[in-house]
Amino acid sequence: MNGFTLVELLVVIAIIALLIAILLPVLTKAKLASQRTACLSNTRQLSIAFRVYTEDNKGYMPMGWPDAPTSGPSNVVGCYWFMPWFLGTSRPIPAGSTIPNGNTDEAIKRGCLYQYLHSTKPFKCPGDLGLRKVSYGQNCFLNGEDFGRNVFKNSKVRHPSKTFTYVDEYAERGGDPGGYNLGSFAILPKPSNVWVDYPGMFHGYASVVSFMDGHSDVLVWELNQTKHLWTNNVTATDLRDILKLQNDRGGPAVD
Repeated sequence: MNGFTLVELLVVIAIIALLIAILLPVLTKAKLASQRTACLSNTRQLSIAFRVYTEDNKGYMPMGWPDAPTSGPSNVVGCYWFMPWFLGTSRPIPAGSTIPNGNTDEAIKRGCLYQYLHSTKPFKCPGDLGLRKVSYGQNCFLNGEDFGRNVFKNSKVRHPSKTFTYVDEYAERGGDPGGYNLGSFAILPKPSNVWVDYPGMFHGYASVVSFMDGHSDVLVWELNQTKHLWTNNVTATDLRDILKLQNDRGGPAVD
């Protein structure tokens, strides 16, 4: 029996290599599309839970700051009145428990949204390959940290369908890539040109964002500076990308 010649084997190997080169980008795009679809579902679920919690609490929205102070003046409405959507390490743990808050499943279960979801899965973007349990940040304008004003009640939001609730966020503060996003997603209103926080690039230079009315969308970033944001408080040299989130932030400077 005659076997393959060396030339024939090299031709076969070349054909296989060519097929891999053709199929690999297609498979990569299919994987990104699948992850993006799952992330859109996650953020829709979070936004629906956000809305139901608000309806159950006389219009007061979930606290978007995991490490918000737990005490303050009794005659002033403040962040200490509200339970965060998941709990940061500064928040006390229940009596008898040794599991900390922060980057743990228990931190999610102790937050105010888990009761509507009964799963930790929606908190994690499938495109986020880091060790963090929560991949998203809540809009600071919606009962979060005070960056250019925030509001506590949904009645103060004039355009719910144009006001984002959650966005892919990647924060490596303190040099801890396995940590959690410490605050709400801080985005200053126009005319600021500073990225206080920066979006997570979990979908091929794109980020998923959800809105108060329950729908989700994808923001595709155009600028190389935005695509390579790795730290906080960066001045945008071109406003095209930062305006995409500022226009969806809510607040007087936008309305």
